[in-house]
Amino acid sequence: MGELAALNETTVKDYLAQKGLAELLGGGPGDWAAEPITDGNVNLLFRVKNPAAGRSLIVKQALGYAWRYPDFKMPKDRLAIEHEVLRVAGEFAPEQVPEVYFFSPEDAVLVMEDLNRHREMRAALREGVRFPRAAEHLGRYMARTLFYTSDLYLPSDEKKERAARLVNPVLRKVQEDLVFTQPFARHPNNRYSKPLEPLVREIYADDALRAEVLELKERYMTQAQALIHNDLHTGSILANAEETKVVDPEFAFFGPMGHDLGTYLGNLALAYAAYEAHAPDEEEKRAFRDWLLESLTETWRVFEREFLAAWEHDAQHAEWASDRYRERYLKRLLQDAAGFGAAEMFRRLIGMAHVSDFWSIEDEAERAAAESLGLDIARAWIASWRALGRPEELAALVRAGRVLL
Repeated sequence: MGELAALNETTVKDYLAQKGLAELLGGGPGDWAAEPITDGNVNLLFRVKNPAAGRSLIVKQALGYAWRYPDFKMPKDRLAIEHEVLRVAGEFAPEQVPEVYFFSPEDAVLVMEDLNRHREMRAALREGVRFPRAAEHLGRYMARTLFYTSDLYLPSDEKKERAARLVNPVLRKVQEDLVFTQPFARHPNNRYSKPLEPLVREIYADDALRAEVLELKERYMTQAQALIHNDLHTGSILANAEETKVVDPEFAFFGPMGHDLGTYLGNLALAYAAYEAHAPDEEEKRAFRDWLLESLTETWRVFEREFLAAWEHDAQHAEWASDRYRERYLKRLLQDAAGFGAAEMFRRLIGMAHVSDFWSIEDEAERAAAESLGLDIARAWIASWRALGRPEELAALVRAGRVLL
């Protein structure tokens, strides 16, 4: 059988029927409607539904390239990694991931639960929507997925075997370039609002900043602490008032825990900066930003509590029995989170992969002003990451950020 061609609104329905998945929707292809979902950059996504039965599901297909950037060649086996991560997360944090119905490694197709009762967190935050349980859910998700795939829990030989199997070299290289290299020097992939040019030139010339980023890059490339999502931003989270789901872990590999923590917390800081232009009035701006910073600190507090509880109950105690070491370990994770969070902010503001927090702001002057605030926060985080001891210090750096234009 030949390679599966890129699916479309018609062939995706035929594919489901051919694979014996009709019972998930009821009826047959003639009863179904399919629509593409175009929010992502990398994969083909379809929602297929049977309106009469009130059922729907999501079909995800990996191509040999990023569909939005065809010149970016990518291995199709990235979906096998995503499937494995969803399996692991389903074991330790089942309430925070979608249910998987079907996976074909040969076709690079994944069929899973439709989270149509949820919203993409990034889009909702632009509108000032609050998710009262997100900090609890995401703190627990990161604590459990990271702890239970680390050397603190897994036998050494099993951990090394998993790390070797889920190495994900191509997508790791993409992140090495787009997050830690290109945003800090002139590169054809970089894009930014024209009024930011003086600030961008300062960043390119700042060797002290570059040295900090390169240390983070080295950690990213060499530390295999745990199985990390590796792209845990607010666009990879679907939520409502009661539930929070993490999706799209295809970039996953065994890397530094602080990367997941920092990517998420950094995206909360980006939402804070972007709200400079999205707020309907000053009072609403202040109130929503207060909530974002409360969510930032609470996410860390939940993570810390859940991680230490897992350590207390399930760690290999003979190897890791030291209260002082646990304190140092958690402090180092917070510091790493600040550093990796700063790198995430820089790449979203002056690198290639921008986010709708800012590009949805049509007026260039307003957009650049909000972006300048984001850059000021990122520079504060990268300058302070080694000295941080409490999440409130991280939040205080966000609140102290200034609009520079």
